[in-house]
Amino acid sequence: MKNQRIWITTATLLALIWGALAVVMRQTDLLVSWPQKVLDLAGAAPWHDGKTASESQRRLHLHEVITRLNQLDFQQRRALREDGQDILDKFFASLTEEEQKEYVDRTVEPYFETISKGIKLLTEEERKRMVARMRGDLRNLRANSADGDRLSDQDREFFEFMVAEDPVLFLREAPVKMKMELAPVIEDMQSRLQGFRR
Repeated sequence: MKNQRIWITTATLLALIWGALAVVMRQTDLLVSWPQKVLDLAGAAPWHDGKTASESQRRLHLHEVITRLNQLDFQQRRALREDGQDILDKFFASLTEEEQKEYVDRTVEPYFETISKGIKLLTEEERKRMVARMRGDLRNLRANSADGDRLSDQDREFFEFMVAEDPVLFLREAPVKMKMELAPVIEDMQSRLQGFRR
């Protein structure tokens, strides 16, 4: 009888602990993300593989992907690009123009203000080095892109002028698809600026 009571008490306590743990995990699931989770969501878009999805389904799924992506830190975003850039590219290409704009506005644009403020806080020498590095990164990325070879001389001149005059202004004014291409450089800029300020 005594042993039975001990087992019942133990089982009850374990059930309470596991129940509490499940509640905590459910609550924190909305606050935690990792690269594979983002890739799984991007790869499981309800409109992939010829399927159709309602506007509300698309909006909810897009919101979920963006939210999870924004929860990643710099290292996780880098790992995400290294491990699953093709999945992210396919997801982005499957979005409507309006959805692409929302995706970029919510995942890339927030860095611009931080970068702009960060550059202003640097010493003149640090600012020169940072801006020179940013210009080089932007030029290299653009030169390595599929569109880089197809730029007209006029487009190249405009690109060079914008990057030389004000890299942040260039980034703000760039078309949505170019901002998406430049996202790794933009994230790296913010990471470097945080390193400068430490």
